[in-house]
Amino acid sequence: MGRVVVVGSLNVDRPWRVARHPRLGETIEGEQLAPLPGGKGLNQAVAARRMGVDVAIVGRIGDDADGRWLRAVAEGAGIATDDLEVDVDAPTGTALIVIDDAGANTVTVSPGANRRLEVGTLLVERGDVVVAQLEVPVAAIADAFGQARRVGARTVLNPSPVPGDRRLLAAADVLVVNEPEMAELTGGSVAAVAGDPVGAAQELAREGQAVVLTLGAAGVVAVAPDGVHRVEGRSVDVVDTTGAGDCFLGVLAAGLADGMLLPHALDRANRAASIAVGRLGTVPAMPTRAEVDRPEGRSRS
Repeated sequence: MGRVVVVGSLNVDRPWRVARHPRLGETIEGEQLAPLPGGKGLNQAVAARRMGVDVAIVGRIGDDADGRWLRAVAEGAGIATDDLEVDVDAPTGTALIVIDDAGANTVTVSPGANRRLEVGTLLVERGDVVVAQLEVPVAAIADAFGQARRVGARTVLNPSPVPGDRRLLAAADVLVVNEPEMAELTGGSVAAVAGDPVGAAQELAREGQAVVLTLGAAGVVAVAPDGVHRVEGRSVDVVDTTGAGDCFLGVLAAGLADGMLLPHALDRANRAASIAVGRLGTVPAMPTRAEVDRPEGRSRS
């Protein structure tokens, strides 16, 4: 069994609940909820760890109460924090998350220390999976992926937020994107992506690379060197979609590190994300392996 190494952000999420999102220039009332641990990197690390694999996080926090809290959350989840740096000049990252009654959300991030992450020598080896998203500097991810590839570890990237410089995409063995990200990367529209998801994924894929396109309630499509894989959507009651993509990515990485073939890892990740959207928050919403691997309702095709 390999290990999952997540290179990514750690934030304190500050969620608000509203009946609906305001129009531009409009003022509405909302309810401020209790702060929650989050950040794409921490979310993905917790999701992977709850599948039972060994996980380490590479990130940067401030020398403040928020940073100490996030470190404690990671360590409490069983995640190795040896490569979690403390920045004395920048605060821990925060995210303002506004969630409406349908579970749809908007997120505004103040990166803080995340944007100052530098990667040292990583303890990675063949069989490990190095995961990243773009809430930390591209240079740090490129460094981590370079180290991973030199030892034969697999690299998984969610290019979110979508970068202006697309060269990093070619360094990923597996790219995971949602419909808006795919539309931006291919220069198309969300409607066009939804109408031909396989074609969109094929357009983005490089030789030898797998491109995974998440379609929300419509499931997942993946274009890989061994063919096209599809996972059916699942009907669930949605509470909060904020952490769904991070849950999917973390569980997918855990499956690959655990030796699963891509179709099986996709199915498990899809089931995990469908559980997460029924809960509020990100880190607290990540399901356990026992919850995900219950035999009822599996949907791989």
